[in-house]
Amino acid sequence: IPGPWIEGIQLHKGTGSVVNGYESIAGQINTELRKPETMRKLYLNLYANESARIEANANVAIPVSDKVSSALLLHAHVNPVKNDRNDDDFLDNPLSRDIIVLNRWKFILADGWRFQVGAKATFSNKQGGEYDFDPDEESSMHWGMEIDTRRYEGWIKGGWLNSAKSWQSFGFQFSGIRHEQESYFGLRDYNADQSGFYSNLIYQTIIGNTDHKLKTGLSFQYDTYDEFFQDVNYSRNEVVPGAFGEYSYCIEDKFSLVAGLRLDHHNEYGFFATPRLHLRYAVNEDLVLRGSAGKGYRTASILSENIGYLASSRTYVIEGMSEDLPYGLEQEEAWNFGFNATQQFRINYRDASFSLDFYRTEFENQIVVDLDRTAREVAFYNLDGISRSNSFQAQFNYELARRLDLRMAYRLFDVQVEYDDLLLRKPMVSKHRFFINMAYETSNNWKFDYTLNWQGPKRLPNTFYNPEAYRLDDESPAFFVMNTQVTKVWKERFEVYVGVENLLNYKQDDPIIASEDPFGEYFDASVIWGPVFGRDIYAGFRYRFY
Repeated sequence: IPGPWIEGIQLHKGTGSVVNGYESIAGQINTELRKPETMRKLYLNLYANESARIEANANVAIPVSDKVSSALLLHAHVNPVKNDRNDDDFLDNPLSRDIIVLNRWKFILADGWRFQVGAKATFSNKQGGEYDFDPDEESSMHWGMEIDTRRYEGWIKGGWLNSAKSWQSFGFQFSGIRHEQESYFGLRDYNADQSGFYSNLIYQTIIGNTDHKLKTGLSFQYDTYDEFFQDVNYSRNEVVPGAFGEYSYCIEDKFSLVAGLRLDHHNEYGFFATPRLHLRYAVNEDLVLRGSAGKGYRTASILSENIGYLASSRTYVIEGMSEDLPYGLEQEEAWNFGFNATQQFRINYRDASFSLDFYRTEFENQIVVDLDRTAREVAFYNLDGISRSNSFQAQFNYELARRLDLRMAYRLFDVQVEYDDLLLRKPMVSKHRFFINMAYETSNNWKFDYTLNWQGPKRLPNTFYNPEAYRLDDESPAFFVMNTQVTKVWKERFEVYVGVENLLNYKQDDPIIASEDPFGEYFDASVIWGPVFGRDIYAGFRYRFY
């Protein structure tokens, strides 16, 4: 989703509401797009950076009447220039070209009815590999990759609000997708198609009074997948009807409880229940405590979710136990428990806040992606042991001075998985991270933004049995990434901005194992733990017409 299309993002940590499905085990993100009735008549954005990426965005509001409005959102980008700054004869970033178009309509009807209709089309092509690779050659001595994607989406949603009883409403959601992908990585092809339909019907009312609310509804999900990989067709159909109920109890702004339960039936995995509980307690006006607990399920698409390992000579080994299940593997199943505390206060008469998060995920079943058994393969199998993650975050926000805002955060992310009876940290995940951001705006509309990210060491996959020249250290080094941007605004209509990403020019040394022999058994371009391109200068402008 292009950034200029987004009006807001709502992030929910922990398990999500049962109204939205049985997944969202450890969090949920809602992306709120620009609304036709409130967005500017015209918004233009043009961006270019040092790697030769050129991007253009246009948002156009189309007012039809007081009751009908429409919006057309357009995005296009191209990256046509080859870059190889580290001289390993491989591109530092892929050549690409994308076109994305979205049209949405909103209707306000009589008697409390409202509808939204939308359609979106995405066309994406990415090419990478060796610098001298030419995808137009019928046969090439150079290693290359290409991913060509076409995706079509459509949706309609609406609802009815009882004007006489504002606590009573009915809503529905219908959506459909068609996803087509053709790709190859060296001598291996991976082609995938998906067609899907989703519907959700929601009814809301009260029990006695407005302190007690109830949501009930029905959902239906249908997906068909066809994946062709290594001369094998992995196809599956998923048909999942479900029903849910969610009870809410609220005492003004002081306390709230949301308890939900849903029952679903999967055509491959049978019946399963998803319970969830959310609590909120305002100790006073400045201190709020939140807690959550719940269960979630998920069907993993192991090939598309791990497509990056195709940029290597690793063999894909799928250790399925049943021919009747997708890939022969069981469904993923996990519990999540979490707690959050947010304190508002003032320092020297200026607003500040401090928050603490802790969330723990315990998998009862998981599809393990094993890179440690040998550097020559990636194995997929159902968990037989322990898989858990502990996530702790502390964040501090403060207005240091007038128009100067500070945000600091530290995150501990400890993920451990049992691989063939050996409990290890999950590879390629930093256990420790630190972030600081400072933003300043002058009275004459100059904006300055500075961000520093620190990533701690990451455990790297086991390469002990490779020849010595192709072995990696046990861990990656810690590193800093620094970004900065300056923006000038004229009359809230026109902006020009210039920035630098990775200001310190930090780069991962020798990111590709055996880059000189890409068709050999030791080639591996999938162990990327840090920046490859280095410093990247960019510039652009924004224009708004009200």
